[in-house]
Order: sequence, then C-alpha cells, then structure tokens
Amino acid sequence: MNLLFALLLSGCSFFKPASSTGTTTPDKVPAEYGTTPRQNNPAQTGTVSVYDPVKREWVVVQTKPQEKIDTIRWKEGSGAVPITADAPRLPVPTDRGSVPVIPGVSNNNPNPVSPVNQPGQYRNTNPYNIAVLLPFMSGQVSGSVEGNSVAEWAIQYYGGLKMALSALDLEGIRLNVSVLDTKADTNEMYRLLRHPDVQNAQLLMGPYRRDNIKIVAEYAKRSNKPIVSPFSAVGTLTQDNPNYIQMNPSLESHCQALLNHALSEFRPDEIVVVTRNVVGEQNCLEFLRKAYAPKRAMGNPAIQEYFLQGDEKSYGTINLRPYIQNKTQAAIIVPSWADETYIFYLLRAVKSAKANGQKVVVYGMPQWVDFEHMEFDLYEQCQVRVSQVAFIDDQSPEILNFKKEFFARYAALPNPEAFAGYDQMIYFGRLLANFGPNVKDNLERNQGKGLHTGFTFTRVVNNVPFGSEQFAPTQRYENRFVHILEFAGYQFRPLPTIPR
Repeated sequence: MNLLFALLLSGCSFFKPASSTGTTTPDKVPAEYGTTPRQNNPAQTGTVSVYDPVKREWVVVQTKPQEKIDTIRWKEGSGAVPITADAPRLPVPTDRGSVPVIPGVSNNNPNPVSPVNQPGQYRNTNPYNIAVLLPFMSGQVSGSVEGNSVAEWAIQYYGGLKMALSALDLEGIRLNVSVLDTKADTNEMYRLLRHPDVQNAQLLMGPYRRDNIKIVAEYAKRSNKPIVSPFSAVGTLTQDNPNYIQMNPSLESHCQALLNHALSEFRPDEIVVVTRNVVGEQNCLEFLRKAYAPKRAMGNPAIQEYFLQGDEKSYGTINLRPYIQNKTQAAIIVPSWADETYIFYLLRAVKSAKANGQKVVVYGMPQWVDFEHMEFDLYEQCQVRVSQVAFIDDQSPEILNFKKEFFARYAALPNPEAFAGYDQMIYFGRLLANFGPNVKDNLERNQGKGLHTGFTFTRVVNNVPFGSEQFAPTQRYENRFVHILEFAGYQFRPLPTIPR
C-alpha cells in the first residue's frame, strides 16, 4: 500500500512525501508560532502550527484555505508510475509506527457509541475483499480544471482511507483492498466492472460522478453486492436497490433534521416556515409537511407558513412580525440556500420584528456557512442554526492528532474528504469484521460516530396506499445523521444531537 500511494502522490504537486528519516519533533511549539484556530468561524481566518518533518522546523499553516483549490498539476517526466485499472491489490498495511492514536479507534476508548464503533473481539477473522473505485484521473491532460479538482477529492479521500486501514490493522481486522481508477469516465467504469478485483469484492466503495454511480449501483443490484456511495446526496440514482448505501443525507433528511430540532425546543404554533416561489424551496416545504404529518394527524396544532411572492424587489417588504409577535419565543425555518441577498434581507426583517428579550431562532441550510458577504452580526442576533453533514472541531484533540498524522504522512493538511475516507473505512471495516459481507442488514442496528460525522442509517422505502397488502421494497439505505450548528460567539458550534 505504501509503495502504491507514494507512487500516486509523487505524480501530483499537491502532495510531496514527507521524510521521517532522522527526524524528531520538538516537544514545544515556539512562541512565535502560536495557534489561532479558525474554529469554523466564517468571520475570521485562523492558523495552526505544525512541525514540518522535511524542513525540520515549525511552520504556520492556515486551518482552511482562503480559496478553493480546483486544480492539481501533474508533474511531467517525474518517472512516477500512474495508477491504472490493473494496479496491484494493496497489501495489509504494516507501518504500525505511523498509525494515529485517536480516541474511538484505540482499544482504550472510554465511551463507545455502539458495538461496531469500537474495537473489540470480532466474529470474523478472514480478510474480506473491498474494491475502491475513485477518479484519480491518471493520464489526464495537464491543465484540465474539472479533472484535477475531481482527482484532488479522490486523493484526499484515499489518504484518509489508507490511515484507517492502518488503524484497523492494529485491531486485527484484515482487509484486501483494491483501488481502481475510474478516470471519471463511463466507458472506463463499464470496463472496470469486468475487472477481477471488482468481480471478487464483497464490498464496493465509490465512485464519485453520478453517471458512474448509476452504473455501479445497477451492477451491485444485479450481483447482490453492497455499494457505499461516499459523496452523492441524490437519492434518485437507483431504484428498488437494497444494496445501495448512501453516505450523505438527502435534502429531505436535512429538512427533517431542522424540523425535529425546532420541535425539541418550540411548540408547533411557535414555528413558521418561510419560502419563496422557487422549486427547491417548495420541495422543501413539502418535505417539512410530510415530516410533520404524523404529529398533525395526532391533533397537534399546525405549523405556520409564510410565502414570499415576487422577486428580489419584494425582499424589502418581508414582514414576519404578525407570525412572532405576542410569543415569548419563535423559530423560523428558511429552506433556502442559493440567494445570499435574500437571506440578508430576511435576517434583517427578523431582527426588526423581534421584541426585546424575545428568543427568535432562524434555521437555515448548510450553504449559509460559506456565505462570503453576510453581516455576521445578523447571524449572532438571529441565533442562526444550520444543518451540516460534517463538523471538523479544531478544538478536539482527536481532530488535531489526525491532522498531524496526515501531515506527517503526506506533507499536506487534510480536507474534509480525508476525514470522510477515514471515518467510512473504519465504520465499514468493523462492520465486515462483525457481520461479514451482509453489512446492509446490520446498518440500522449499528449506529456510530466518527471524527467528523455520525452514522445513522435508515431503510428508505416508497409510500404504499393505506391498507394495501403490497410490500414496500427497499429503495436504498441512507445515512441521515445531520449536525445542527449554532452561530454563537461569532463561530458555528454543534448543538447536542436530537434523537430521531
């Protein structure tokens, strides 16, 4: 594994191998390299000091890039062997000295979340075969922005996955992992389905693009092999497919999470949903109605709805005072994500409508975290809360340790994709060790929590007419874990998870 990954990274200027020969890390960080973490605060930047084993000195790096990296330049004439579909199977890692010691991974975890989320005595000791299908884009023409940005995702994901395999090795879990390059191409994807490593795999992980996901999902359905879709949140890529495991929650799951959290603090008549005449927002309104329908059928009061007519010229006319006045508290759910100007005007309207001492909370969508021109005083004054799949807590020792280990291995800081690769391989590696290839039937009973997200799987079925004897087929399994982040003290922090 180490040889193959080193060959891959040597062909990419984003990563440069870190040498550990004769290198020691000083015990103390120099005073001039203090740490000022960004703490998921969009209103400010931050830095962290890490020891560079190549330069043999402490260096200051940003905890989050200021601009999205959308290209990777492949070195020409470097002599690196590109990854191909015929790459050898990765051996079980043996580099025990570089395995990260992370609570929840090591044997002394004091607070296990579930049996599959902690190391222990596993039922199955035979190694299982996993085929990982990622778009490394080997042979890609230099300068292609689309290809290189996709390759960066794959490399980061695989970097975290490789660290997870080392950790699983320490737990006694043996896995035969084959890594194949899809090249983000459908023709290549069809060819790889005939590859022996795919044919012999008990679990498939990947790919990235929707077209390729559809191809592999149909293959998994025919061959009765579970497939882990690591990235896409679209729930319509396959139908009647109990072998399809969707890692990212859908838009409907985000809406349900916002409503469930609001109902945990507010009465139904204290909640108002604000939407515009936009297809996406109207779909979200239907998701919210559907989620609340069982409680409504039990006699609970209706949730208020506010519909904003017109275009941006009507933003200045937003009036929420009639919906929140004469209440000690109120929650406003805004399922909108594409128009930062609209959110600005809406939050300003909330600020002007709320009375002194009145608690008013605004629930929004994940994209609000990345808004670039927002007045964050409005976030603070409106107690903004957003749904988010992942949260990387720079105050967590586990996160900091993972970043240090990743940097020591690859001389680069991990992106969220690296955390995803690590968490997903740890989770499914332990599932295989406990239950064998029949992982899908044990998803709902084995919830878990990783470094940056959780695992709360639900079997998704289509509705059938009331009283019908028709069996509802499984459409897919979906991970519906969603963080609710609150903006307080000019930073986003996760709130306690509300049981579903």
